[in-house]
Amino acid sequence: MKTQVRRNSTEAKRAEAQEVIDILNRWDARMNGHQTQKRSNDRVSYSSRVCLYPDARNGANEQGQEGLTVWSRNVSARGIAFIYKGQIEWRRVLLCLDPDSGELTWMHAEIVRSRSVHNEFWDYGARFIRRAPTENAPSVVANGNG
Repeated sequence: MKTQVRRNSTEAKRAEAQEVIDILNRWDARMNGHQTQKRSNDRVSYSSRVCLYPDARNGANEQGQEGLTVWSRNVSARGIAFIYKGQIEWRRVLLCLDPDSGELTWMHAEIVRSRSVHNEFWDYGARFIRRAPTENAPSVVANGNG
C-alpha cells in the first residue's frame, strides 16, 4: 500500500511539473530565433526526473543531507534546465540524471540561473562542471521529494 501511495504521489508531482514544462516549452517555441534564445550548444528536449543533491565536496552541505527530485526540461553538452516547486538555495550540486532508468549518470554542476515561473515552480539552469565518479554519489537516490 505504501508503495502505491508513493507511486501515485510521484505521478501526481510529475503531472503537475509537466503542465509547467509545457507552458515553458510553448514560450520557448514562440521566442525561437530571438537573440536571447541563441546558444552555442544545441539543447535537446529531455523530460525526466532528476535527483539533485548539495555538492558536499564544495562545502555546500552536511554529510547525509537529503536530495530533491527536480524535473528536467532540456539538456545540452554544457548544462541542463529543470524545474522545481520552490526555491533551491544550493549553488554547487550533484545531479543524478534519469535515476528511473537504472543507468545512473552523476554530474557535478553549478546552478547559474533561477527564476520564478508558474504555479509556485522555479525554472533553473545548471552548468555541468564535470562527471562525478559513481563512488562519490549518495548511496540513496531521492525518492520523489519536492
